Amino acid sequence: MAGSEIGLLSGLASTRAIRRYRDEPVPDDALAQMLFAATRAPSGSNRQPFRFMVLTDGPNALAAKQLIGTTARRFWSEKRAADGYDDGSGASQGSPKARMAAAMEQYVANIELVPVLILPCLLRYRAPHSFEGASIYPACQNLLLAARALGFGGVLTGFHAAVEAELRTLLALPANAVIMATITVGRPVGRHGPVRRLPLSDLVFADTWGTAPAWAVDPPGTLHTGAGPPRRH
Repeated sequence: MAGSEIGLLSGLASTRAIRRYRDEPVPDDALAQMLFAATRAPSGSNRQPFRFMVLTDGPNALAAKQLIGTTARRFWSEKRAADGYDDGSGASQGSPKARMAAAMEQYVANIELVPVLILPCLLRYRAPHSFEGASIYPACQNLLLAARALGFGGVLTGFHAAVEAELRTLLALPANAVIMATITVGRPVGRHGPVRRLPLSDLVFADTWGTAPAWAVDPPGTLHTGAGPPRRH
């Protein structure tokens, strides 16, 4: 893989969800490196049941982007209302929640223009079960980390779900190939940086639910999030 000065732990802590992209293509050699990293991921019994439909600017790609863009705007409009993104601190321009809503609004409004849209597909070889995602989502995370290392960025969504039947026909997917996500990739407008999450002590317990171990302490300078809908423990 092309050299990168980003250490593994640094990359893990700074790979943001990138939703704004420059108007430039992703070079083929960069895509090859990202997808190589994706295909190195673990999977159940090492079956490697993942396949990736990579859509850039061909006729099927443009049609698929249009399908996903339409459903993405509808999905976000419903989620914005249901999750109260415009309530409370969301009514204050510049608040974390308001910034998140603005980023999503811009993202879905321009999703047809993303340089690369990737549909990770699972080759289902047995009846659907709750753990099957473990054989494809690590590959998706590898792809996003590789994109970050190469100076690109992306985000994983489920926008395909409402139009999966149309996508299957358009892209001639076999019967056992199930679309498991929608990933967009491009050169970021803006930059990666430290991600904001809940404190480690809110998320890691020992012996008893809700009791954090003494070592569950964030590194100095860690930033925490105030965005998103209300959270339930």
